[in-house]
Amino acid sequence: MRRNKGLFIGMMLFGAGLAVLSLLLGDRVENAVGGMLMGVGSGLFAMGLANLLRLHRAEKNPRQMKQEEIEANDERNVAIRRRAQAVAGEVLQWSVMAAAWISIGFGAPLWVTLTAVGVFVAKSVLELCLMVRYQREM
Repeated sequence: MRRNKGLFIGMMLFGAGLAVLSLLLGDRVENAVGGMLMGVGSGLFAMGLANLLRLHRAEKNPRQMKQEEIEANDERNVAIRRRAQAVAGEVLQWSVMAAAWISIGFGAPLWVTLTAVGVFVAKSVLELCLMVRYQREM
């Protein structure tokens, strides 16, 4: 656990460093680069902080954390989580296809429509490949 704590502190420091670098560079770099540095830095900082807080909570009350871990790995909860992820994926897939149709209707550039269709096809192919893999495993 001690090693993880160091990793999370390192993530926070690296993230803060990237965010500060973004602010220091200011107008010397393109807005996209500055935004990327700020976004990645903020994300790393927040992730490190959240994990440190989780570790602190686990150290204060290990019995409660063990119970939460058992509940998270319970078969029923795992099945519910997987079903929710499947439905969310399905909704997202058809939303992307709707966006493709809307982009056609508004006369958006062709690459926008083709990107949306490509994402739809990629998700469908991935879904098919995973179905074949899981059928072989069971």
